[in-house]
Amino acid sequence: MIIQALYQRYLDLANDPDSGISPLYFSSGKVTYLLEIDESGELVGVRDIRNESGKKKVPLTMNLPEQASRSSGVFPYFLSDKAEYILGYYPNLATEKETLKKSSDALRKHEASHKLARLVLEGMDDPAAQAVLLFYEKWNTEQVREHPLLLTLREELDKGIDTNMIFRLNTQNAYIHDSPAIKAAWIKYREQADAATEFEGQCLLTGENNAPIARTHDKIKGVRGAQAAGASLISFNFRSAESYGKDSMQSYNSPVSKTAMFGYTTALNHLLSSSRNRTWIGDMTLVFWSGKPAVAEEIEPFLAAYFDPATDKGEDVGLTGQLKGILDRAREGKRLDMSMIPHSEVPFYVLGLSPNNARAAVRFFWQGNFGDLVLRLGQHAADFALKGYTERDDETPTIYRILSETMRVGGDGKNGPPPSLGGQLFRAVIEGKAYPYSLFVQIINRIRADGIINPLRTAIIKAYLLRYNRIQLKDRFEEELSVNVNPQANEPAYRLGRLFAVLERAQQDASGGAGRLNSTIKDRYFNTAASNPAAVFPILLKLSQHHMSKSRYGDFRDREIQSILLEVQAFPISLDLNQQGIFILGYYHQKHEFYVQIKAASEAKQEAATAVEQ
Repeated sequence: MIIQALYQRYLDLANDPDSGISPLYFSSGKVTYLLEIDESGELVGVRDIRNESGKKKVPLTMNLPEQASRSSGVFPYFLSDKAEYILGYYPNLATEKETLKKSSDALRKHEASHKLARLVLEGMDDPAAQAVLLFYEKWNTEQVREHPLLLTLREELDKGIDTNMIFRLNTQNAYIHDSPAIKAAWIKYREQADAATEFEGQCLLTGENNAPIARTHDKIKGVRGAQAAGASLISFNFRSAESYGKDSMQSYNSPVSKTAMFGYTTALNHLLSSSRNRTWIGDMTLVFWSGKPAVAEEIEPFLAAYFDPATDKGEDVGLTGQLKGILDRAREGKRLDMSMIPHSEVPFYVLGLSPNNARAAVRFFWQGNFGDLVLRLGQHAADFALKGYTERDDETPTIYRILSETMRVGGDGKNGPPPSLGGQLFRAVIEGKAYPYSLFVQIINRIRADGIINPLRTAIIKAYLLRYNRIQLKDRFEEELSVNVNPQANEPAYRLGRLFAVLERAQQDASGGAGRLNSTIKDRYFNTAASNPAAVFPILLKLSQHHMSKSRYGDFRDREIQSILLEVQAFPISLDLNQQGIFILGYYHQKHEFYVQIKAASEAKQEAATAVEQ
């Protein structure tokens, strides 16, 4: 399913000149230098064509004659390659022996590049083709370091980084590799090479019979953590994978035609190179795409904006803003259906990849309609809905923000959440499954460790329990798992969480208000109260009588305590982990209720003062 969807993506974009996707026998590559030659093959100019608009020079990306991955040995590329292949350039190293070895290697690579140029271009009646062949014949590799046009570039060339070069005839504007005649010659050469394949069969992707089968599959580049040379999505290198006498080393027991192999690998590499179609979650590289190119630019950025922590939080316009409005509707508890979602029937795909030695391991794959995806995101938004203290609390948190709550506050970030947790959380969001139990446990443990109970941590607890109960068809905690405080909820753990917040408020009132004390009962008793209520609540209630006697609002606190305890028959000896989550939720709900009351009183006071002035 995965490679079929990727191959279809390639077919959809291959004929679009603005898509940036490479046609068959071509690939996207980076170029740093332009070599200008005249019709006699003489080098007449060398230009650095990197983009200098930013702080650092960036090589240009363009479609080039196909550049298959190479890990060792001599393997030249056609008309676009490193300086050691095109020019036979070598660095001047510390010892003469090392320099001699480098120059010998560069000479072999230059000769291989020359041989490839002859195989493709010889016999062509084209000025550019003849100029390239004459250049190779005349070029003196022994004097390459002393060439006048290269002297100013030696420092950069010696580093051996980003030295890719292309050609241009000085009487023409187009690059030589872009010439229609040169392209046709390259395609003919590759087709003849494919016709000489050692194995033909039926392609698993296209169903084509007697198709040339790819011996190896092109590398996938852009998977974070994988090898710089790229990783294989399909490969075999052990004897037990052989079947019907086919050599597993060459992928023949998974027959994919060379054309189809090029298509799916090109499409995947194109997705991985685009910030619109790629993001990262934990150790997983995520790519996503629409099955309908006509609306891709409208709907694909939505998912990137939804999960990317660097998303601009400014005003959203167009379809992305409309879709975010749909998610806001879900957060408010309103109903969603397909009729509200634009392009709801468009196929959509999400693929998660992780590095595994020289391979790219598939961690996650989802396919469905765009409307299904938005509904799942809407359910996620509704599950995380919780009234907070700031405008940001009214947004659906990104996975990055959720995972950051499992990390130590003020830490260096080195001891972050388990790499697999992000993938598990993402799978739960997209597939509508239960949120990871490990996420719930880590949040509880983090609250125990640092005592911070913020809106997002509380929302994580609420969302986990809400979704778990829904999936398990349980009605436990149904009244407690609300957006705001629910005075009618009778679960003892919830009421005791609310009670603890009231007792803390009574202590603060007795001291003259919040922030006056260096520490409160929360700092000393919260963890025990949340796990073993019977051990501390009698002590806290006795202590509260002293606090309320000193407070001008003591009567209010006393009535709140009585109201909460009305449905509590006895203090539980212990609370399980789910009940501890409900305790935290009750505590947060009651604290937020105090915040709302104080804010309303402050606004009413300000309005009254304004009315008097007028």
